[in-house]
Amino acid sequence: MKHKAINFKTLVTVVLWGASVASLFAVDAKTVQDSIANNEMKEPIKEVVENKKTKFKFYGFVRNYFIYDSRQNYQSNEGLYNQIPKDQNLNELGEDLNEISSSKFLAMTSRLGVDVSGIKAFNADLSAKIETDFCGFSSSTTMLRIRQAYVKMKWEKNALLMGQTWHPMSSDLPDVLGLASGSPFHPFSRTPQIRYDFSLSKLRFTLAALWQFQYKSVGPDGADAKYLNHSIMPEFYVGFDFSNKKGFQIGTGLDIVRLRPRTTALEYFVSGQDTTGKDIYSSFTKKVDETFLSTSPVLFLNYKKEKFLMRFRTTYARSTTHLNMMSGYGVTGIDEETGVREYSPLRSLSSWINFSYGNDLKFNLFGGYIKNFGMEKELVKIVNPDGKSENSLYTRSNVSNIDCIYRISPAISYTMKRMTFGVEYEWTAVSYGDGYNEFVEVDGVRTVSNHRVCGLIRYAW
Repeated sequence: MKHKAINFKTLVTVVLWGASVASLFAVDAKTVQDSIANNEMKEPIKEVVENKKTKFKFYGFVRNYFIYDSRQNYQSNEGLYNQIPKDQNLNELGEDLNEISSSKFLAMTSRLGVDVSGIKAFNADLSAKIETDFCGFSSSTTMLRIRQAYVKMKWEKNALLMGQTWHPMSSDLPDVLGLASGSPFHPFSRTPQIRYDFSLSKLRFTLAALWQFQYKSVGPDGADAKYLNHSIMPEFYVGFDFSNKKGFQIGTGLDIVRLRPRTTALEYFVSGQDTTGKDIYSSFTKKVDETFLSTSPVLFLNYKKEKFLMRFRTTYARSTTHLNMMSGYGVTGIDEETGVREYSPLRSLSSWINFSYGNDLKFNLFGGYIKNFGMEKELVKIVNPDGKSENSLYTRSNVSNIDCIYRISPAISYTMKRMTFGVEYEWTAVSYGDGYNEFVEVDGVRTVSNHRVCGLIRYAW
């Protein structure tokens, strides 16, 4: 009996899966600083309730935001999660229909959470976290959502985390008041994952396998987790960082994503001719096997001394819509016999720097810049045999004519016991073009900016 040859993509998938599983379970001792602790705001004092050996630490806050915007923006969560201003939308009179200001006052980002600890097993300290707020996801903003929900096993030099928490690319969030936490300049995502950390003196190694839930890649059918799920292979992250006693931390990482944009396609055939002798096309649905791989490296530097903190991060982003960045990918080739498509990621360099000083009275300054470099290969325009055109470029919020983005955002806050008051000004500007060339490169011809004022009132426990 004849056996089918092993497909090369299948072999690569099996090898990568095997490597990740072997590394995750080749541990017998664990400890690592919880990288998530650096992502969240400094936690307030927590009330502790003990039940035998199990400890429950309840925490949370009531957070109220007031926001004012000078124009319409790409945003979510009732406008609290703000990214960039929209391009001009001129009518026949030359009026910009997006130049409309707005203001809101909302408390939907109030949060509840509980940390569970106190149990030992397999010579490890076991812990768990579950955390929620009222922001919902997708189009809903009136429901509880899972922010974090994970279990963790911690040994002396190693740690294994399983569940939903911050994406490793989202570590070291900038110290800003806005809910978007520096997005789209900073990768932003909480996602289901299995993560292994190993610490050796001042060096830390991180390996993670991740899946998508709330923050998704884009594709022919919009934003959807199915493009990653259908590829079988999870997203991978590998990173290293080094810290010393003088307050410096430097690190690098690589995010690896394989997507399967389509599982089916239309096969066209001539079914007849019209009265003029022109061919009439019909179609049927067939299965296709197409995937593409993208990698995004990151470099970061932190420095802390007494009340002063500096953070810097730069990301060479390639198809990073799942990290809430202004990115995407496009079709760069089509096999005429099989109909299988080739893809290339949109590339951009995203950098930011953040300074903060103080404890109770704190001053913050954030600056960010993104430059679009387009694709390495030419974008293919798709026109089907029946004459209908098809979109071949998939981007976040369908924005494809951005040359560059920049932001400056100063803030001041004051904390008195458990009460915090803060004010932040955020100026974000986007250089838009009238279109893009065959490599999706854009020449900016106009700059559109938004002035946002954010007021924060928070009571934490």
